[in-house]
Amino acid sequence: MDFLFVSDHLALDFAATLSWRTTCPIDLLAEPADLAAWAVQAGLTDRPGRVSRSALDRARLLREAVYRTAVAAERGADAAVTDVRLIRECAGGPQVTVALRALGEVERHGGVNEVLATLATRAGELFGGDDRHLVRLCAGAECTRLFLDRSRAGSRRWCDKLSCGSRANATAYRRRKATMLSSGAAPTGPYDT
Repeated sequence: MDFLFVSDHLALDFAATLSWRTTCPIDLLAEPADLAAWAVQAGLTDRPGRVSRSALDRARLLREAVYRTAVAAERGADAAVTDVRLIRECAGGPQVTVALRALGEVERHGGVNEVLATLATRAGELFGGDDRHLVRLCAGAECTRLFLDRSRAGSRRWCDKLSCGSRANATAYRRRKATMLSSGAAPTGPYDT
């Protein structure tokens, strides 16, 4: 499985491993091997080792705490004390180790516990710093992905313009075209046919 990394922050991409939360939830971390694959694709570790079912359960608990805390940040609300405590506790463990191999080449060492500690640390840095004010919820009708809006105007609306943004633009185009056709208006350009 290929995972999508478009949130501009690894903790938010991790929270998005449960997609379409409000309509048709899909858990992208269905099996322990999925967590191992996500950690490698995220660039957190080169070899996460064997992931147990209990480690997957811990990862899901962390993921949900990160998601709820991100939603609170997006709304300008207080985060739940239990979520903050869980993120802090997870961050207390040993982190993934990064070692230089050669110019432009590193090795990342750490199993699932180190991966979760590193994710929790990054989440803590996000929610404890000024970037928490940049957290946004995708404007896609059914999308529940959170992302950082680093656009100059602070007006980014979609998690990914190629998926949610493109769908929204196509829907708006079809709506305009249907309105034109039902009103009897003639197409105005070569691409309106």
